[in-house]
Amino acid sequence: MEKVTSRLAAAAIVVGVAVLGAGCAANAAAPPGGHPSAAAADSPALPNPFAIMARYGAKSLGLDHPDALAAGPDGNLYVTDLSQRVSAISPGGKVLRRWGKPGTGPGEFKFIAGDPTTPTEVAGRIAVSRTGLVYVSDSGNTRVQVFTPQGRFIRQFGSYGSGKGQFFFPAGLAVDGSGNVYVGDDQRRTLAKFSPTGKVIWQIGGSASSDQDLVGHQNPTSIDAHGRLVVVNDDQGRVLYVSPSGHKVDAFSPDSSSFGGHMCEVTVDTAGDTYVSGCGPGSTQPTLVYDRAHRLIARWPGTKYTLLTSPVFGPNGEGFALATDGSMLRLRITLPAG
Repeated sequence: MEKVTSRLAAAAIVVGVAVLGAGCAANAAAPPGGHPSAAAADSPALPNPFAIMARYGAKSLGLDHPDALAAGPDGNLYVTDLSQRVSAISPGGKVLRRWGKPGTGPGEFKFIAGDPTTPTEVAGRIAVSRTGLVYVSDSGNTRVQVFTPQGRFIRQFGSYGSGKGQFFFPAGLAVDGSGNVYVGDDQRRTLAKFSPTGKVIWQIGGSASSDQDLVGHQNPTSIDAHGRLVVVNDDQGRVLYVSPSGHKVDAFSPDSSSFGGHMCEVTVDTAGDTYVSGCGPGSTQPTLVYDRAHRLIARWPGTKYTLLTSPVFGPNGEGFALATDGSMLRLRITLPAG
């Protein structure tokens, strides 16, 4: 990992104006090198660096139980929801366009729930490339679809099965700077890399993996500034960094005591800070922020609004996140100076 200047001394200072109030007492920071975090009773209070600049309600956006959020290079946001559609939304909360409907044809979706006891919590992950192409994990149709920013269908790849390039339940999704696509199969517990045209480059994970960090649910969500894929493994309680060649090059264990349910979301900002969020019905878990050395430096307190997704970042560094009440939050995030 890149060596960085310690920010622990600044971590006790609340920076920015946060509308959610003061930060909560810290749980233990995870030390570098992939070692589990340990509780520390004398940890200083952590800042809450998140300021809500605007909140757009689900009803005003026409969203029905939104699932996933992605930011495009033009600053627009793309959201999937239970209505089996993609909504393109401006940073100012204006709905620009929608596309999709229930079905199995090109441009149609069948987002389904991974847990039948929570049927409204469908899986329809979404990612946007540097060129603006929109990629959608069509979980019930076991494929990934690709669209222009205007919603025109371009192509799809994947089908149901255990063969090369096939899925049982495509979920987590990320796209790198070259247009390669990373897909986590939530049932096979595998992670695969596809070329921009949908050809399989490699596949890792699964029950037969010799690396315990790769056994379990692999949820790829972000590409960091070094071109590494950032993955959360909920079963192992680990955040992994995977090289473009498919090798785990780093890992750490976020503070598991903060997550009463599951750890399901992780994103990174341009500075390399990592945002880890819990999930689950009625979740009141915080979002934890770690620096590039995997030190816990800040947290979003689980108070009035709890994040459904870790923040995504627009081209100007502005943050956006879905809340568990279905609203979309526009954020200013001011972390301790390094």
